[in-house]
Parts: sequence; structure tokens; C-alpha cells
Amino acid sequence: MTTPARRAVIDLDRDGWTQNLQLNIVTLDENGTGTGYRLAGPKYNGSSENLLRVELDERDAAEIRAALDAAFPPATPAA
Repeated sequence: MTTPARRAVIDLDRDGWTQNLQLNIVTLDENGTGTGYRLAGPKYNGSSENLLRVELDERDAAEIRAALDAAFPPATPAA
């Protein structure tokens, strides 16, 4: 049995109730469904319209990790 293909995307949505923008990062499965983390905007209520989806590749992941590590250095194990 093989592991299902997963992919990471960054979505920009417009909330249907407030018309405010929502920015999130999501891990999708082979069916295009998944879970994510809302970075900005109102809480999701099911009325959002997707405006932009960017699929991340390995280079994107490495650059994002590097930026986060620079701002929030990984904890070092206690000696």
C-alpha cells in the first residue's frame, strides 16, 4: 500500500459575510480536501470564495522554514 499524495498550498479567500480576506496554509490529500491554519482574516464560516491558490514545492517549503527559523530559532536540546 502506498502513502497518499499530499500537497501544501497557500490560499487567499474572501469571506462571504464580511468580504474580508482570509490567508491560510493547507495540507491537501489526493482528493483535494485537508486541514490548514488560518494566518489572517476572519474565522472560516463556510461562505468563503477562493481567490488564489499557490501550490508549494520543496524549495518554497525550505525558504519558508528558513524564514521562520531566522525569526524563531529552533530550541536546542538541554545539555
